[in-house]
Amino acid sequence: MYRRGVSSRTRKLVIGGAAAALLGSALAVGTGMSQAAEQGNAGASSGNVNALVPALGFSPGDPNATADRVGPTGVKVPGRCPPTQAQVNAQVALKNASLPSGTDLESRIQRFEKTLSAIQDLKCPASSTTLLGRLNSLTALRGNANRDNIVRGLSLNETPAG
Repeated sequence: MYRRGVSSRTRKLVIGGAAAALLGSALAVGTGMSQAAEQGNAGASSGNVNALVPALGFSPGDPNATADRVGPTGVKVPGRCPPTQAQVNAQVALKNASLPSGTDLESRIQRFEKTLSAIQDLKCPASSTTLLGRLNSLTALRGNANRDNIVRGLSLNETPAG
């Protein structure tokens, strides 16, 4: 059988089209990230997502690092971790149309869980921050009859001592 070759012009058109599609996708993702940060009904708007996402509790890693470093929990984590707070805030906003803004226990727990998920999406382990320990202290309150009084005196993303 004779196989027809593809002309140079056709190849260029196909490659150009693929490049344009990739660029369009990249722009859509970038635009989607900013739109997700600006939209949201129960908290994940650009004005308050920064206030709703818990602080990482550890300084950001070096994005160019090749060696591990000791994380806040005493275990080795990639030197590039954790990401910056701004990167985590953007990832949380991108993934969540709404972020619970309440001061109640369950809203706090959901914010910590969504933030940990965003950190892992950015290829960093939970152990590169203090969030997992703080989340555990919150979830331990679920069975405490006095939980409302305990969290009432805390700021938005603060966790109880102990």
